[in-house]
Amino acid sequence: VSTQSTGVAKLVTRPDLHQEHLQPTLVQLIKECNDAADDVVFGSRAKLGTLTALSRIYKLGRRDYLLPHSKYVLQQMDEMSLGTNHNTLLRKYETKLAQRIGLSFLAPRVAKWRYTRGTRLLADSFNKGEQKNGGERVKSTEEEEEDYDIPDEIEDVLEVLFRGLRDPETIVRWSAAKGIGRITARLPCSLATDIVSQLMECFSPLETASSWHGGCLALAELGRHGFLLPDHLPEVVPILIKALQYDEKRGNMVIGANVRDAACYLCWSFARTYEPEQIKPFVHTIASTLILTTLFDRHTGCRRAASAAFQENVGRQGSFPFGIDILTTCDYYAVALQTNTYHKLALNVASYEPYSKPIVDHLTEVKVKHWCPTIRKDASTALGNLCSILSDYILSYSLPYLLSSIETGDYNARHGALHAIGNICVGLKDKSVDVPEELVFRINKVLGVLESRGSFRGSGGDEMRGAVCYYIEKISQAGVKLSRDTLVAWQQFINACLVNPEQYVGVQALSVDALRAFSHQHYTSDNMDTWAHLVSFYTSQLEHEFTATRVGSALALSVLPACVLDRDTVTLVKLLTPRTKVMGKAETSLAECRVSAVKAITNVQLACTCNSETRTQIYKTLLECLEDYSTDSRGDIGSYVREAAMSCLLKCNQFILDKGHPTINLTFTRDLKLDLVRGFLQQSVEKIDRTRQVALESLHHIIHSDIDLVAQDILKQAVPLMPNLRTLSSSVMLPVTEREKEAVALREGEVYLQNVEYNNPAVVFPRVMVLLQTPPYMNSFLRGLVVSIGGLTESLVKASSSAFVDYLTEHEDKIETVCEGLLEVLVADSKNDRVVVPLFKTVDLMLTNVVLEDEVGCSFARKFVARVKVEVKGCGNVGKLLSVLSPLANCLQFTDNSAVLSQIMLLLCHRYPRVRKGMADAFYTALVTFDDVIQNSDDVSQILEETFWEEPNDIDGLRAKRNNICDLVGVAQPKLVASNKPKPKVKAVEQFDSYSDLVGRAGY
Repeated sequence: VSTQSTGVAKLVTRPDLHQEHLQPTLVQLIKECNDAADDVVFGSRAKLGTLTALSRIYKLGRRDYLLPHSKYVLQQMDEMSLGTNHNTLLRKYETKLAQRIGLSFLAPRVAKWRYTRGTRLLADSFNKGEQKNGGERVKSTEEEEEDYDIPDEIEDVLEVLFRGLRDPETIVRWSAAKGIGRITARLPCSLATDIVSQLMECFSPLETASSWHGGCLALAELGRHGFLLPDHLPEVVPILIKALQYDEKRGNMVIGANVRDAACYLCWSFARTYEPEQIKPFVHTIASTLILTTLFDRHTGCRRAASAAFQENVGRQGSFPFGIDILTTCDYYAVALQTNTYHKLALNVASYEPYSKPIVDHLTEVKVKHWCPTIRKDASTALGNLCSILSDYILSYSLPYLLSSIETGDYNARHGALHAIGNICVGLKDKSVDVPEELVFRINKVLGVLESRGSFRGSGGDEMRGAVCYYIEKISQAGVKLSRDTLVAWQQFINACLVNPEQYVGVQALSVDALRAFSHQHYTSDNMDTWAHLVSFYTSQLEHEFTATRVGSALALSVLPACVLDRDTVTLVKLLTPRTKVMGKAETSLAECRVSAVKAITNVQLACTCNSETRTQIYKTLLECLEDYSTDSRGDIGSYVREAAMSCLLKCNQFILDKGHPTINLTFTRDLKLDLVRGFLQQSVEKIDRTRQVALESLHHIIHSDIDLVAQDILKQAVPLMPNLRTLSSSVMLPVTEREKEAVALREGEVYLQNVEYNNPAVVFPRVMVLLQTPPYMNSFLRGLVVSIGGLTESLVKASSSAFVDYLTEHEDKIETVCEGLLEVLVADSKNDRVVVPLFKTVDLMLTNVVLEDEVGCSFARKFVARVKVEVKGCGNVGKLLSVLSPLANCLQFTDNSAVLSQIMLLLCHRYPRVRKGMADAFYTALVTFDDVIQNSDDVSQILEETFWEEPNDIDGLRAKRNNICDLVGVAQPKLVASNKPKPKVKAVEQFDSYSDLVGRAGY
């Protein structure tokens, strides 16, 4: 459409054609546009084409050609009522056409009344002594205005443009803003002032966000070209400040980001338009607001736009305080991460006095009560950090203000105030500033005020409970003095939150953190009656019928201090030990309970004074948890228990090494060390990336500690020392992309870690294969390795399989040892399909890709077939049966294969057709692959190929062909063995037992 419209416009506006063809063309286009209104299907498309052609004609044609027809075209366009059309492009081209018609009514001239700054060299901003007087008008208003009439049609044009400023779509508003700027350039000063006054109506509190956005764009266009005179700045700047902070939530959506972005554009235009003397009265207000938007806006685009506007003002105006210093900190990349702006940049910028109090005020009055919970939490953290430089102001203003917010009816204000008060108290403690008694009294009464207002009822009750738990944690960390009634009330509240089942909000986890800080701060021998009942209360809840209650009670035991737990540790360990294990099928899916019990029993090990037997029992219990492979509909939920056990074992090891008590050293025997390393090695090569990473990191710390381990040199070769390895207490997962590297590097106090290969199986498996050389650990290592080789993830299977085959190819002397290890694993995990099925796949991989000596192969084949008989006997798992077929057939490559052939013959007539077909295919493939492995191989291959082994009804015929194969290969024919099981009784058929009987009696 654009190309054709341009062609028509250029043609009819030619000097030699316009007199004859311009008017008929305009009439025809308008007629087609009116006729298109009756066409429902193609009407919008036809209108769009005609409007595009009209706007191109008014863009390319000369004014004296178009002026005689402009009134007619404007009148016809007004009758079309395109402003109410639902098509965005139609409204956009209506706006374009209206402004171009308006330009045809006005003679082109340079507005001499406009504000001109003069030179635009950036260097002049820094050479204030050499600058001339500020910008000025070329002539006074009376001198420049000429006697020329403004057509009445301009009012109609401006009406269309002002309607476009309020349009829901951005492209229409942007086109209208540019049109207003162009029209204003040809109007006298008095009328331009009227336009600015009318623009101010776009910023009424009753106007929509679209109106605010369009108004900002229009003001920016006027200001950028000098049509917004300095006299208007006192009226425009307050509007600008409101627009920079425009943020409203309406229903399920949030509006205002585009308004704030346009307001930044308006600030940018001011920097390029006005002299510093004109902006000087507003510098503090504009600079502070731009900084607040740069640091605390919710949208990355707005933060970057505000940073760019601030940079432009610093460069052009040169009067923004500490502008250069702030720019080096709040640049385009630094403001990209919201947590970085709140936690780091805000503290940096607040160190400059002009911005310190505005930042604190904004966080206290606006961001702490923001509708977004993430903003509220980040703002509270920022206030806590700012206590290091503005403790007196925050103590005198922010803390009382926030305590008053608790008593308001605004949910967001109460929620944010709870977080902020806690963080401020911690910040004041770090600064060694005491909270006045009056405020301490109000802090003690917060929970009572919230309960009296019913803050914990309704849809937001769980989030409010979490905020109170966070509040209790921070107040306890700050060491604020609490009354006895407050201690009891807070403990009861924590107990209620511990059994909260809502995982999304995380109330239970927050209550555990609160209990940890609360109990360690306030529970001493002086108030024993307050906490003496806690252990018995929590242990009695371990058998509760609700999962959340069990989990919460065990987690509570995992954080209580030593003075509470030390009363009877032996009984406590006996109660917790069964909770770490799967107690029947009904508890298989309760992995959360077992994880919490693991943490609780570890806390007993670390916090209490236990004898050697108790410590050894705890240690063995944690090692047994490494064998939790329970599954449910969520998958391998036992992995959570194993990861928790590994983390706790590492803590116990560090505790044992740090302590010098003789009863502690007795628990760390050689057998426990071997079991520890074996368990970690098994987990370090299993299929779940997350579990494998935790195991390797734990193993790293153990290997490179002061513990004397068996084969420690080889272990260090497999898991080399990595100085930057993070500790398990860190909650930040290792970054694997450049963007995540940048994000982590921006966080305060964190350095990017160089050990990303622990997340990459292609790097991990080749390195750890050296552990196949260590007999004490080889079986455990193989037990985890076979699960990865026989897994489902392509990248994991490829990495583990290639590493295994490459190792055996390079170390042929280790093949026999590995074969023996695989057989030992098969014996140890007999009937355990989780290990046996992938082990069969591993054996198939080894027999297919690794050359075994005949003597070694024959011995391995005999033992392997013996174990296969045990596994397939009575097996109804078709997947398991199919996995054994290929490795069994590959065992034919060795000379002593009579036992293999006997087992193959049995499977050729298995009760499942898929197994028969799979065994025949694997047998045939082996015969083709390996030469002269049996006698009469050609005849056997022909029978295998011609027989339909999936025949469901002729099993006797299949047995006959199978027996023929037995005769050809020289093995005994299998014989049917009578079953000792009693035959099931056949129930006598009753007259009314079948549906067919009912149908027959009904006469159908």
